[in-house]
Amino acid sequence: MEREHQIIKLSNMFSVLGDETRLSIVYFLKNGDANVTQIAKGLGISQSLVSHQLKTLRDMLIVKSRRDGKQVIYSLDDEHVFILIETALEHIKH
Repeated sequence: MEREHQIIKLSNMFSVLGDETRLSIVYFLKNGDANVTQIAKGLGISQSLVSHQLKTLRDMLIVKSRRDGKQVIYSLDDEHVFILIETALEHIKH
């Protein structure tokens, strides 16, 4: 992947994670898989807002989904995203 393309993708990822609601969803999913209802209840926000933000997170390959009967269960796509967030958190605490 050429450097310019990498920078664009990285910038897009930081932009997506720069949203408070999306970042809260990522933190929530760090504790385990959940459906939209569980995320909405846990964060105290509407299910429609959660669904909308999950689509953005899925599009950026930050979260993934799987079907369990009639429910869709969401989880972090991999641990790299949370490592990035934890590193940034350590930086702001410094």
